[in-house]
Amino acid sequence: MDGTQRFVQGGDVVIDKNWQEIAPDPDWVRQEVARLNEAVDEFADAMKAKLSQKAHEGWTGWDKPESGIKIWNAMLAQGAAVPLAHGQEVDIANLAMMLWRINGRVE
Repeated sequence: MDGTQRFVQGGDVVIDKNWQEIAPDPDWVRQEVARLNEAVDEFADAMKAKLSQKAHEGWTGWDKPESGIKIWNAMLAQGAAVPLAHGQEVDIANLAMMLWRINGRVE
C-alpha cells in the first residue's frame, strides 16, 4: 500500500487522501485550491441560474423553517438513487443550501 486512502464508489476511485502526513508542495496546493475555487464558482453560477428560474416560476417558501421537512424529503428523493441523480446535482445542491440556511448555516 502506498499510504494513500482511496474512497471507492461503484468500483471507481472517487477521492484520494494522503495519510503519510507529508506536506504537499505549496505550488501544487495553490493550483489545487484555484481549481477547487473555479469548480465551486461554476457550480454556484449553475445553482443561481436554477434558483432564478424557479423564482420566476413563482416558487417560494424555501427559507421558511416549516418547509425544512419538505425540502429534506425532496433532497432525499432526488439523491437517493445516486446513479439516477445524474443531471440533478444542481437541484440537490440547491436543496442542501436551503436546509443549511434554514438550520442556521451550520458549519
